Amino acid sequence: MIKPVTPFQTKEQYAYTALRGAILRCELAPGEKLIIDRLSAEMGLSHIPIRAAIQRLQAEGLIIINPHASAIVAPLLPEKIDEVFALLESLERAAFRIAAQKRTDADLDVLTNLVQRMDIAIAEPNSADWLTLNSAFHRKIAVISAMPLLINFTSRALDEWERISHFYFANVTSTRLPQAQSEHHQIIALLRARDTDALETLAAVHNREANRSYQSMLK
Repeated sequence: MIKPVTPFQTKEQYAYTALRGAILRCELAPGEKLIIDRLSAEMGLSHIPIRAAIQRLQAEGLIIINPHASAIVAPLLPEKIDEVFALLESLERAAFRIAAQKRTDADLDVLTNLVQRMDIAIAEPNSADWLTLNSAFHRKIAVISAMPLLINFTSRALDEWERISHFYFANVTSTRLPQAQSEHHQIIALLRARDTDALETLAAVHNREANRSYQSMLK
């Protein structure tokens, strides 16, 4: 059943959140045709809110609507891995630097809680939870920057990172996770110290090493 994890006030928001989550988790796979009648029956909604949600997801690049044809989930080629991590490196170099200047103690508490929960997910192990928490961690840093374009672009890049992770590596155990987690702890320490130079360097290392790990697992 395609459904969001939390209730929403409008049918359109319900449809949007349900479809978006299913796409990011690859429950709706890249290239899959979206049949309105089937989605309507599965979610218990009329066609109108589902079509509105599909149009919103098209604007986010997660759905492609072909003229005179059905909508499909945006394809996900292996080449996109390089693109996503290159974008994230550039975006996070800026986000980390600005967040270091703007962060509050409350922001650091939120980030610390996320990283502690990620530690637990690795120990269990629960890769799905770790992926979700990792995305939330990086999105939060972008939000701290309070720069709408940076937040939007980072969110778009992380959407694609989530899809890549679920589609290609859902059943693959990454040997990089302990090091990635150590880097997350370092990020918080450097944000606390407002060490912008070290944060920019770590943003590059964090994304380049993640890319190398993904490329290795893909082979």
